[in-house]
Amino acid sequence: MTRHANVTLVVFGPTPAELTMSRAQLGDVDAKAIEACDVRMIRRVADPGWFDAWRSGSLRAIATKDLGDTSLLDAAEQLHVVSTDVDDPAGHGYLEAAWALARYLVARGATTVLDVHAMVFTAGAGLPAADAPLDVAREVRVVYETDSTRPDQAHAIHTRGMKKFGAPDLVALCSDADVPLISAAISELAETVARGAELGTPRHRVEVMPGVHWVVVPDEHGLGALLQLNNAARVIVDSDGHDLVGVAARLRRAPS
Repeated sequence: MTRHANVTLVVFGPTPAELTMSRAQLGDVDAKAIEACDVRMIRRVADPGWFDAWRSGSLRAIATKDLGDTSLLDAAEQLHVVSTDVDDPAGHGYLEAAWALARYLVARGATTVLDVHAMVFTAGAGLPAADAPLDVAREVRVVYETDSTRPDQAHAIHTRGMKKFGAPDLVALCSDADVPLISAAISELAETVARGAELGTPRHRVEVMPGVHWVVVPDEHGLGALLQLNNAARVIVDSDGHDLVGVAARLRRAPS
């Protein structure tokens, strides 16, 4: 199956300094991967509504959580959109290239970076160094949706950011008590897939513990769209095809 990876970073703030790209920003990134990236500068005055949408609504809540102090984000009157698309990537050079360009823009004066697919804001000073190894936990956010309108009080726990690896995001329905178990399992699976493992189709078996497995199935009920993942999704269910609500309690009751 073809993997179509997309990375989109929004880099806020002025870039008055004229600098030549250096090893400090680029590391060992392939020059061709840099050239494949699209970089566009947009000033707020061109479209204030579009510009402010990147730092308002649900993104505002995320920015406040991630940054604490949003004053530099609020002060921004220009941004750069850094994006790249790759089919069946060999390695993660394209991802490294996008982050290298973000580091370059920060070195020129930009202040804040939004990873669009993961929905993570990072202060410019907090970007990983050019020689930092791939950290999937930083590239992919695991989100537990605390609001629920379902009669069974099921909540969604899911990834954001797998689109950067050309892979579907992972979704499960669970309860509060299930979060530690499912969060660990979904993070481990995301790590494996991000590093190149393929999810079997139509079903993919996931070993949870000795004698217990879950299954990754197609998103037949459109959970990915409901969660606005902007990506394909796969759903994790138990071995009988049921959602994972109460799974932690069921495992505790299971005979050893």
